[in-house]
This record gives sequence, structure tokens and C-alpha cells, in this order.
Amino acid sequence: MKTTVTQEGPTKVRISVEATPDEVAPAVDRAFERLAGEVKVPGFRKGKVPRKVLEARLGADEIREASLQEAVPLLWRQAMTESDISPISLPDIEVQSYDDQGLSFDALFEVRPEINLPDFATISVERPDTDVTDAEIEDQLARLQDRFATLETIARPSQRGDFMLIDLKGYVHDAEVPEASATDLLYEVGTERFVPELDRELEGKRQGDILKFNATLPPNYPGEFAEKEISFQVLVKENRQKNIPALDDEFAKSASEFDTLDELRADLKTRIGELKRVSADSEVRNRLLEKVIAEASVPVPEAMTNDELSFRVARFSDQLRHAGVSVEQYLERTGQTEEQVTDDLRTQAERNVAAQLILDEVGKREELEATEEDLQAELLVHAQALQKEPEELRKELVSKGRLGALAADIIRRKALDLIVERADIKTETQSA
Repeated sequence: MKTTVTQEGPTKVRISVEATPDEVAPAVDRAFERLAGEVKVPGFRKGKVPRKVLEARLGADEIREASLQEAVPLLWRQAMTESDISPISLPDIEVQSYDDQGLSFDALFEVRPEINLPDFATISVERPDTDVTDAEIEDQLARLQDRFATLETIARPSQRGDFMLIDLKGYVHDAEVPEASATDLLYEVGTERFVPELDRELEGKRQGDILKFNATLPPNYPGEFAEKEISFQVLVKENRQKNIPALDDEFAKSASEFDTLDELRADLKTRIGELKRVSADSEVRNRLLEKVIAEASVPVPEAMTNDELSFRVARFSDQLRHAGVSVEQYLERTGQTEEQVTDDLRTQAERNVAAQLILDEVGKREELEATEEDLQAELLVHAQALQKEPEELRKELVSKGRLGALAADIIRRKALDLIVERADIKTETQSA
């Protein structure tokens, strides 16, 4: 068998195959065996129909097609082995000739591109500052105070920051709009989380007041009345003032396991610092990977991009479904078209495939491995998240042929660790 390999692009290869009649014959024999077992011919048992009878009954075209179905995949796989090529997509086959002189065909398919890795030591990124500021500690204390705040019913007129218990009714003519109505709604004045007119009308009101006004619902509001003006009626049932506890040792005792406010501050500083360090580590990895992707300029195979895109589209649809939002509702609320969303997901897919190709190449050159200990640790993490036993999860992954993908993820993580070790990482100067 004669094969000719032609590189048709960074990720595409064409291989031309020429096979002699003797090399095609075994595939033709298998085609006749298959047809003999499928075709019913009076007077013959299945599998025992002579070749000449099959040729006469089915005709030359069907025999030729059956022979090609057997011969082309067999010869293509043989050509891949002999040429030491690893395709990553199914081939686009074009038969050039098939006659008494043999069979010739072209196969166009995708392969992984050649990757030129940059010198990681020359790549410089900044690591976000992980020092904890007083403002960050005070912000966390304020959040903690808000969690332990109490609401007290008051008689004075309402003001921004108060919570009002209301019955809200939206109407179009005399018909109530369910999407714009609520009973016993506890609403914080000044947040403008519904329509601004509601906040303006509530400010300065007391228990028992009845308010009437018109307002236009926002563009992303669910239902048929988005961007339309409707009438509102509001009954004020209670006005409640939020009381924030004082920042003192008593607050520290009630809000934490510490006896003093100083101890609570110190603990918050430690916790915030740890979170910032974890976040900084992740940000460094992302920044490095983006720079490596940019410098390597990896041509992304279409087949890998399409697979990744299909995965991301399916995951995006699942996330919307779990949130109780249809694709149409999401597009309406975000003001995007389906094409824009798909283009964004495709960009993400291309970036992810480029990153995988680069990290796979690093793993190959550095001979990185996923040890049994690595796999056990990874299985334990995933099993805990799925509330399964590690061995049960391993069996599932093996049965689905996915254990290799888990090992590949481990190797990619090690490859990125190596890039981080070799890169030039500076610490950001925190702005005043």
C-alpha cells in the first residue's frame, strides 16, 4: 500500500492511499460475508449464499458500496499506523478510484498542531497584593453587624434604610398583574430594587398609609408587561427600623467564639489574608496561562473546539434550567442574541482548548505523570463532592472511559505548577 502525507494547514493533514487489488481483497471478502448473513435468498440459508448469487441479486453498485464500507476504514487505520499519525477527528473521505486496478482515496482530518513553547522564565506577571487593610477588616465587621441587626417596629415616618411591610398590587386597568404584586413584602426603602417610584412614595410614610402611583416596569422584568407602564396600589402595614449592634466586646461574644473585639479583628485579619492568598494564587495562574497562550499562538483544531463548545452549551443550558430560566428569558433579560451567546461560548472554548494543548505539551516534554497517589487524592475530592465512595466513582469513570481524562487533568495542573515555578512573578504595589 502506498501512502502520501500532505500537511494542509497547522491542524489539517491529507493522506492519499493507493491499495492494490490483493490489499483490498480481505475487506471485499468481509463485505460478502456480511451481505451473505443479511440478505435473504430463497433456497439458501443465511450466511451460505454464494458470491455470484449475491452479485446477481444485489447488483454491482451495492456490492461496490459494501466493499468500500469495509475497505476504506481498514486501509485508513493501517495508513495511520504506518505513518505514525494520531488523528483527532473523523476523516473526510474522497474515493478517487475503485476498479480492477485497486482502490485509491484521500482522507482529510485534523491533528494536534505543533506547539512552540515560550521560555517561561521570560514571562512576567504580577501577583495581587495579599496584605489585609484596615478597611477590609472594617467592611467584614460591618457585614457581621448587619447579620446581627434587629428590626424594631416604629411609629415615626419612614426614611431611607427602614424596612416596610407592605401589600403591593400592580394593575393594568382593572386586572391585577401577578408578576408585579406581593403580599406581606418586607421592603428596604432606598434600595430601588423594584421601581424607583416605589422608594420615593414610601419615604416619609406611616403605618396605614395607602399609596397610588404609576411606574414603568424595567426592560428585563418577567412577563408580558416589561417596559410598560402599570398602576400600583400599596398598603403600608408596618414600618421597621434596623438597629445595628455596637462594635464592642459584647458584640464579639454574641457574634463569634471570641471574648473581645480585638480577638475578633485578629481572626478576621487571618481569614481575609488566607482568602486573598488563595485568590492571588489563582489569579497568578490565570494571568500566566493567558500570557503563555498569547505568546505560543496555538492554532486550535476545529474538532476539539466544537467538542468543547458542545460541552459548554450543554452546561450553560443546564445552569439556566436549574435556575428556572429559559434560554429565551435569558436572552430577553440580558439583551443578547443567541448568536452573541454562542460566539462568547466559542471564544471560551477556543481559549480552553489552546490552554489544554499547551499544558499537554508541557506535560509531554517534562514527562509529567499522574501517579496512583495523585489519582486516589483526586478521586477522594470528587467523591466527597458527589457524596460517593472513591472506589465507586473510580468504577464509574472506568466504565465510561473517563479515568484517563481525570489523569490528564492532573498532569495539566502539574504542568501549570511548573510554569508558575519558572515564571517571573512580581507582587503588585497596593494603591493608597
